[in-house]
Amino acid sequence: MELRAPHNKCLSLELPAEAAQLRAPLNGSIYAEDEQPFSIKHNIVQLVENKQSFDTLAQLSNHISVTAQLYEALWRRRSISLLSGEDFSLNEEKKLLLDWTRPSSGETILDVGCSTALYARTLQDFELGTQTVALDLSYPMLKKAREKAVNEKIDLFLLQADARQIPFFNDTFDIVAMGGTLNEVSNAAQVLTEIRRVLRINGRFFIMFLLKSTNWLGRVAQESSSLAGLHFWTYKESKKMFKGAGFTINRIETKGIVAFALLS
Repeated sequence: MELRAPHNKCLSLELPAEAAQLRAPLNGSIYAEDEQPFSIKHNIVQLVENKQSFDTLAQLSNHISVTAQLYEALWRRRSISLLSGEDFSLNEEKKLLLDWTRPSSGETILDVGCSTALYARTLQDFELGTQTVALDLSYPMLKKAREKAVNEKIDLFLLQADARQIPFFNDTFDIVAMGGTLNEVSNAAQVLTEIRRVLRINGRFFIMFLLKSTNWLGRVAQESSSLAGLHFWTYKESKKMFKGAGFTINRIETKGIVAFALLS
């Protein structure tokens, strides 16, 4: 798979197929056309200069190993039910992801801000004939994603990279997925524009995000969390934001403050 070099948008990098074969540890380097090296550590391709960087304070915790260890087992498994006030399981979320995106053999898939690659693993496991990339800024999250994928015998490309500068050329992916990350980034419009750039014509973009709370207690909590860099939008604001980035809104479903959207 071809990457766009993060230090020079005109140069390419070749992502070796072996990097996705996670049960066979791969370490070493890949080189851009100008011989700029980029490390591969335990199959994770490192494409950020400052490997401890983070976009907002809300993302800082993602760089702590214990967060990665507990993220999916504790928080992610219960988050939507807690936030929405409705009984909604992780399996139901994965079913919604698959029903809305319908991956097919030969397609390319990108999970942006993947954390432990729940969406990437779900999509790749459903259709083994796809090529799936899981991208996150946090090395500990990607390390845990690798562990989970190995246990589930799923092959993925794992990239440590910045969603504000996605290291792929235009029109690379048939499916892009994002679960909750948009609320954490400092510039949502920039991230959405990048996703629009790498998504192919007729591609599908599945996103889960949090809306502004409509009750006073929720508003107080969200205003406090905004100090750490979290952002929330009303239903109307989110639709305007997606359209402003060049997307067509195919469907949106809400469960309390939790929203799912399918864009193209």
